[in-house]
Amino acid sequence: MAITVNIFYKGKNGSAISFAKEMIEKGVVQRIREEKGNLMYNYFTSFDDKETI
Repeated sequence: MAITVNIFYKGKNGSAISFAKEMIEKGVVQRIREEKGNLMYNYFTSFDDKETI
């Protein structure tokens, strides 16, 4: 059985996007993707709210 979790990071003045970039640059995202059982880990931006990832 697979479980999908959607988390919304909200910020102001681009802080949510900065957070996501930092997670990628520091290798945190790659380590999460390599976790046993993990099928996918991605960030997406909202068309409706540019301050939400």
